[in-house]
Amino acid sequence: MYIFRKRNPSYLFVRLNRECHKTCGKGENSVKKKVYSVVFWLVLLGYLAILLNTVFFFRIGSQVRSVNLVPFQSIKSYLFVDNGFGTIRLIDMNIWGNILMFVPLGVYLSTLFPKKAWQKLFGLTVLTSLVIEIIQYFASLGSSDIDDIILNSLGGLIGIGCYHLLNKLTHHEEKTAKWVTIISGVVGIPIILLEILLLIAN
Repeated sequence: MYIFRKRNPSYLFVRLNRECHKTCGKGENSVKKKVYSVVFWLVLLGYLAILLNTVFFFRIGSQVRSVNLVPFQSIKSYLFVDNGFGTIRLIDMNIWGNILMFVPLGVYLSTLFPKKAWQKLFGLTVLTSLVIEIIQYFASLGSSDIDDIILNSLGGLIGIGCYHLLNKLTHHEEKTAKWVTIISGVVGIPIILLEILLLIAN
């Protein structure tokens, strides 16, 4: 019976909602719990929408297909670059973008599955990046680059590390999840609104 429940998709859905409700302490009222849950899922879905738009929808029509399987080749080309104003940037935004894009993924995976070993969650971030690069190649949506996987994976690892650091400070998974929701709301909601305004403007 226990094995059946673990494999049942409906059980997984209930479990995810249970983890989401942990964003509020046991002594707080149900209305506050619902607010935390709504904020958590709203920002999470907003992040996923921005991620999909960045790696897929924004690239539709590019009809570009290239592959780089040499590690750190692209990364080297984005170090010490000319910014066009006669000065040198230490690191190009392309590197920061690929890292930062996957930091929330590491945080959210850790929040939803706090009992999972960090190695498994890290493996899932690597797999996610790999799948994205494969789809981009076959759909001709830009360059499929092993360096993107490296940078994305680093971002996911940073996110996992941030979650565990926060968990050590709070000493409680429910409090950690609550702070993840608060920080996600403060940071994520303005970004989501800005992304919506940019889509409307364009």
